[in-house]
Amino acid sequence: MPQLIAMIIIVVGAMIYMFQTFGGTGDKIEGIAQKTSIITEINNLKNGLQLAMRGGDITAANAATNTLAELAKKAYFADQMNTELGNNTGDEGYSATADINGKKNTYSAISFGGEGKPALFISYLPPAAAGEKVAIRVQVTNNGTLWGNRGFLESQLSTDLEAIAAIDRTTADGKRVSIIDGEVPKENRPSSIKVDKNSTNKEAGTAATNLDDGVFTIYFKDMSGVTTN
Repeated sequence: MPQLIAMIIIVVGAMIYMFQTFGGTGDKIEGIAQKTSIITEINNLKNGLQLAMRGGDITAANAATNTLAELAKKAYFADQMNTELGNNTGDEGYSATADINGKKNTYSAISFGGEGKPALFISYLPPAAAGEKVAIRVQVTNNGTLWGNRGFLESQLSTDLEAIAAIDRTTADGKRVSIIDGEVPKENRPSSIKVDKNSTNKEAGTAATNLDDGVFTIYFKDMSGVTTN
């Protein structure tokens, strides 16, 4: 009997926590499903970019000119992605809420409306010098079902990817940051993300802004820096 009472207390406590934090179990389940689909879309783009690096189409010399649109014409992505990206044109003007649909370095995720009604933009930020990593920028738009969960999604995705990527959660304007000791600078990460005290990128993060706007940039640790040619 005591065990049953304890179990009931735990279950009720968990339900109260979910309702307080996520607006109910339904919202939490929906958010987790959305998170899983977003990770799949990010990985789809990442895989194509890795292939382009191996094929010599992303180097320090040609990264800026070989946009997502150009890489799609060379069929580095899945067929649907190549079709959607292949006719994209124009430069992105990044902000937390900018409409960058159909721009040359932005994939409007097919799982979330595609270019017809984009709820999620995933952009490629090209490296500018030898040794720099390819960066992938994620932006939840105010044009779909993800918007209401954007803070939860950014937090959860960052936590899930923490072991395999350095993540700049403060970004809004699309600017790259330097990767130091395998992490973004402390100014670009929350206090929960710490780096060894002996490193040059000292200790806990100090970022306090733009942590729940649904915009963040990913630098995957298993993607090496670009070569010079």
